[in-house]
Amino acid sequence: MRISLILKYSFSRICIFISVMLILTSCSAAVPEEKAVRAKLNFRITWDSFSGRGEAVQAIIDRYHQNENRKAEITLIGGNENRDETSEQLIIKDNKTIFVLPYRYILHYGNEGMLTNLNPEMAEFQNLFYESIWNLNIVDDQLFGLPWVGHSICLLYNKQLLESAGIDPISLIDMESFKMALALIEEKTTAKGVGLVGAVHNDVSWMVNQFIYGFGGSLVDGDTGEVRINQPATVEAIAFYRDSLGPYAQANWQNETGVDVMNHFLKQEIAFEFQGVWGLTDVLKNGEPFEVGVIPLSQLGLKAEVGPLMISVPSTMSEEDREAALDFMTFLISTEAQALIMKGEYSPEHDTYYPFRVPLRIDLFDTLVKNNFEEYVPFIEGLKNPSIDVPIPEWEQVKSRYYEEGLHQVMTGNLSIEKFLANLTQNAEQVIKESRYGDGD
Repeated sequence: MRISLILKYSFSRICIFISVMLILTSCSAAVPEEKAVRAKLNFRITWDSFSGRGEAVQAIIDRYHQNENRKAEITLIGGNENRDETSEQLIIKDNKTIFVLPYRYILHYGNEGMLTNLNPEMAEFQNLFYESIWNLNIVDDQLFGLPWVGHSICLLYNKQLLESAGIDPISLIDMESFKMALALIEEKTTAKGVGLVGAVHNDVSWMVNQFIYGFGGSLVDGDTGEVRINQPATVEAIAFYRDSLGPYAQANWQNETGVDVMNHFLKQEIAFEFQGVWGLTDVLKNGEPFEVGVIPLSQLGLKAEVGPLMISVPSTMSEEDREAALDFMTFLISTEAQALIMKGEYSPEHDTYYPFRVPLRIDLFDTLVKNNFEEYVPFIEGLKNPSIDVPIPEWEQVKSRYYEEGLHQVMTGNLSIEKFLANLTQNAEQVIKESRYGDGD
């Protein structure tokens, strides 16, 4: 009897133990495996987040989020290119924001130690971009940005006006043949030849620089900071722009900007204009009253102004967030994300999409052609051998304080080219000296 009770008691305990283990096992199996926690980061662009461009970027972010293995959860925030506002945003402690910056800001902020070095992780992507564009992210051998989107300036033309004047675009191979074409336009049509800018504005700087670089001149030595703009090639370039092309430009061009030129081009008052991608899409958005052709400036012997936008990480970001940020940045320069750029921004007025920039990867030419974006290829090709409007960080200050105003005075005839270049050189040397060495010697 006693043995029977012991066995019965032991059996009961075993049953209870087994039941408890089954319950615990069942509960354990019911707990889902935890997913990796994504770092919550912002992506600050240079446009309003609610704009057509913001919506286009949001679509790219949404594609990034579709992969469950992503390391970051990205929130899009609007921004601009204002230097003061950007500076305030960059210095925030424990920064959670990935920034889109114009290339000239990369040079400035990288030089000031406000951006994170992206090497060695990002060095492998160098061959995906033109060397001239990749190098705009480098300060003292440190990589402070990655090329994302941009453009180069091309020569746009009205196909109907050129046909009326009997001009074959292929025949435009240098400045002299271009000048002859302008004369034919004015002889055979009611339009002026070309849109030029001369107002005190950002546009006059990059516009004229295309001729300075194309004629063999330069602004400054990027390594030493030596000012080199006061050279015979520069005098020749500015004189050609003003005196050879000026007579074929729209009335009052000396006081007009690129926006004014676009309006003249849209109204078919001029046959040619120097513009980026938006010059092409502007005509499309307005009902395509005429067909637009695109000529890379290299065909004419000029070097195209470029406007690459870079993606960067502030130096105030934690190492953990930096790793997540690099994951997102790697996606942004992937073939998939770069191709999505060409979908463009949505226009509710026309219920269609228009590209506003082009991808910067040079291995996407075939993709663009296959997807009927062949006319946009020249806007990428011009990045290969560009005109650089701000070759060193200090030149941005030179540009805004002295260069734009001086060029305007030259275009209006109130200042000789030689005097302008002498004054500019003196002022530029002082700005560079004060920036690099302070007020003292």
